[in-house]
Amino acid sequence: MWFLNVLNKRIKVTDNKLLHIESMPQIKLGFTQMGLDDVNVINIYIDENVDRLPDLSSSLVGQIKQNEKSKQLEFDLTDLVPKKLGDFFIMCAKEYAAAHPLSAGVLENIGPKEDYQIRKMWSVHSYSGDYNPMHEHGTASGRGVSMIAFLKVPPQIAELEEKFLNPDESNHGNLQHGNSGATDGVTQFIWDMNSMYDAPRFKHPTYAHVYPQVGKVCVFPIWLHHQVSPFFGEGERRTMSCNIDIINHV
Repeated sequence: MWFLNVLNKRIKVTDNKLLHIESMPQIKLGFTQMGLDDVNVINIYIDENVDRLPDLSSSLVGQIKQNEKSKQLEFDLTDLVPKKLGDFFIMCAKEYAAAHPLSAGVLENIGPKEDYQIRKMWSVHSYSGDYNPMHEHGTASGRGVSMIAFLKVPPQIAELEEKFLNPDESNHGNLQHGNSGATDGVTQFIWDMNSMYDAPRFKHPTYAHVYPQVGKVCVFPIWLHHQVSPFFGEGERRTMSCNIDIINHV
């Protein structure tokens, strides 16, 4: 139960809201922050169960490529840590869907009740050279919300946000030409061009970059395409993801 206590203490609720919503052109992304104590508990859970949890590397739509050490582990939703995480993620999903129902695929007045169900929760372990090609976590209905939480971030990735958003003459050259580029290990969300039929229509994709920082949680529509750029150098880039389906009861 101590995980729940840590979670309750660490989550900052402002005006009774968990999420900070950032508006991109035509899309909304939600952000919140987990405390380092929470992140440590999740990492301990993963490390202690790494041999027990199934490896999804060959079955997920978005598969990390390149490094033989890489893995994608499915959480056991009956374990204490994933159960408590699930409660928190459902809170985030409800808040996001209430604020932006169309993004989450929720049609107003379609039914008196929406049921939020966790479909899957898993971790992604990436190393030098790994990348995740463009994919989405969607359902046939398109109703749902996904989350990405950053658990471990190599320093050469963690420093990119400050360099990129606050460039100056001293670091701009390193950003462009150093060992790590401007998007190394960055999660890129892509929309407007979701199929091969869009290219002849001159529909140019729009990008939003989410820079990894330990504890950062990003909430987004389950149908939204995204990818992860490769990074190079030492260290593990560790994230966890969660898919939540929203089921409308008429």
